[in-house]
Amino acid sequence: MLCRAQAAWRTSTQVVSKCNFHSSAAQFAKKHPKQIKKENLAKRAAKAAEFERSKPSPIVSQHTSFFETLHTPASAYASSEDTQHFLTKADRDFLFEQTPRDTVEASNLGAVEGVDEALKHEQSKVDIMKKLVGLQNGNAKAVQLWNIQRTIDWFQKKPGDTGSPEVQAGILTVRIHNLYSHLQQHRKDKHNYKQLRSMVHKRAKILKYLKSKDLERYNTCLNQLGLQPRAVEGEITL
Repeated sequence: MLCRAQAAWRTSTQVVSKCNFHSSAAQFAKKHPKQIKKENLAKRAAKAAEFERSKPSPIVSQHTSFFETLHTPASAYASSEDTQHFLTKADRDFLFEQTPRDTVEASNLGAVEGVDEALKHEQSKVDIMKKLVGLQNGNAKAVQLWNIQRTIDWFQKKPGDTGSPEVQAGILTVRIHNLYSHLQQHRKDKHNYKQLRSMVHKRAKILKYLKSKDLERYNTCLNQLGLQPRAVEGEITL
């Protein structure tokens, strides 16, 4: 009798243990897919956050040969050849070379003082004129205007072209860089910050139009402006 009772007890214990094991396994099986889903969602969120952090700046461009042709305030101050007021080479030759000679001839100063002495006198006036119109004596606005003209010369498809997408995107890039530099020193300037954001979105819109019109021109323009597609496509946050 005792043996039978012990055997029955062992059997009931095994049954209970098996039930508990199956119950725990079932609970684990129910929780496991949820845990996997939770982990997958966390990984996706981390990847999305990392992708967003690695997004290139829509403001600061990579250095390209185009930017080497532009002036900073420091390089403009060191320049002795470049001028303000959109003077062309022909304008400079006329003002600084031809005009002094024509003045000496028209005034007969050469007959009175001698040609060489008269030209020296006129050259002193030329030197004063060069200082007045020289970019090295211009302010930040004058430097920006010079850079804008240089941008037009760089991107224009034909002389006088100021309306092509490349020219407009280039001009906006110059203005964006100039305003960004200003805001780095005046961080509380909220008005100009809004203007900066507006220009960045306007440039993106122009580039989007260029992409729809001609993909090759779009890629060439981005390369020259030192911009990556991710910086100007999709949602832009500043």
